[in-house]
Amino acid sequence: MTRTRMKTGSGRAEDASLTAPRRRRVQRHLTAVAAAAQLALALAACSKPEPERSFTVPSDLCGTPVPAAAVDAVLPSSGRTLKAHAASRTVGATHCRVSVDGTTVFSAISEWRVDPSVRKAARINPYIDIDEHTSADGTYMWSGKGGVRRAPCPVAAKEHPDRNQLFVRVLFHDEKFSDADAAKNLLLAYAQSVADSAACKGPTP
Repeated sequence: MTRTRMKTGSGRAEDASLTAPRRRRVQRHLTAVAAAAQLALALAACSKPEPERSFTVPSDLCGTPVPAAAVDAVLPSSGRTLKAHAASRTVGATHCRVSVDGTTVFSAISEWRVDPSVRKAARINPYIDIDEHTSADGTYMWSGKGGVRRAPCPVAAKEHPDRNQLFVRVLFHDEKFSDADAAKNLLLAYAQSVADSAACKGPTP
């Protein structure tokens, strides 16, 4: 039987019966090269160091003590500087803004209201789904974007006879943040600290 011979691009003749095996070997080689390249990229991505924080997690929010762990859980995983600022630190007139690298992450607020309804207070917070979580005693509501709690404050309430219902709120401005448990922990810690303050309970005997 006479084997068919074909002419290559270089002008040399070669057996057609050998073309397919060689082509398969070339394809396997190219596949192996591509796989090695993908593996190298994956290893490079894994070896890239994770961004780090260079700021210190505060243990208070504009003068109101709060466990650092509760604050830490709602802060971004990286950043250089953290600042907490409030124009007023008076109970019932506080809006503490916490920012990282110049971007506001969350706010902690205390304010006086006429109506004791937690549901109505929650409606002014655009980040809270008021139907998401409500405490059994009805004193607070929260979601992955914030929360509101009615806090006892008998001493300072006497100075506000017309608006004597104290509410504490936390608002998360970071669109990527959505952690209901962390939001709840921060809300309760902040609200408890406000309620335990001298302004609300009076000076310690």
